[in-house]
Amino acid sequence: MKMIQISDLHLSENNDYQVFDVNTYECAQKIINHISKHETDADCLIISGDISNDESAASYKHLMEIIKDLEIKVYLMPGNHDSIEKLKSCTSHDLINSTLYFEKDEWITFMLNTKKDGSPNGFLKTDELRILKEKIRQNQDKYFMVFMHHHPVLIGSDSMDKMVIENADLLLDVIKNESKIRGVSWGHVHNVFETQLNKAKLFSTPSTCFQSKPKSKTFIIDKNEKPGYRRIELTSNGELRTSVARI
Repeated sequence: MKMIQISDLHLSENNDYQVFDVNTYECAQKIINHISKHETDADCLIISGDISNDESAASYKHLMEIIKDLEIKVYLMPGNHDSIEKLKSCTSHDLINSTLYFEKDEWITFMLNTKKDGSPNGFLKTDELRILKEKIRQNQDKYFMVFMHHHPVLIGSDSMDKMVIENADLLLDVIKNESKIRGVSWGHVHNVFETQLNKAKLFSTPSTCFQSKPKSKTFIIDKNEKPGYRRIELTSNGELRTSVARI
């Protein structure tokens, strides 16, 4: 199975909206057009939060405009800037889903909701973790991939690490004890970070718009890094291969 992950589109009510002199709609459109042309063997597109920047209904309509020609399944999860209610309005389309998990071949993919109301920080839902642990217990012949918006581990950036998932230890304990979890990916940090825990590769995906400098004390725009997305390939024997593409 081949997945494409994009994150942090930061779409707004107006298509001419810019953040740090970057038009977020045009950037997202450029990324999706590239994926449509060059990733024709992809099975699905994962969008890991901050689809919107202002929670407007129009921002989610803009998403639908951008992805309307894709012929693969699209999975959505909320970020701290998103409206969960309005995000779910996108799922009336047959190919778009915001389910907690889905199964394909030897893999079960979870998409956790880390949005914390009234806060930019991440927070895991204990009922979702309970379902994850139960699924692992019931499916010892399967492998697991986990997506979320916020980062569960410190990445060495003071500004971003203030918004780390507050109760991330609940997930990290599962990863340490369950070798069937092979991948954990997130967005939010607007740059690339990679590490390993037990059998799981842990990594972030760059934003489709502006990028931040890694390991910076304050949030600094990295003008040398281009927008991007991540390819994730899951094999039948539990191997995970991944790479980042910059556009």
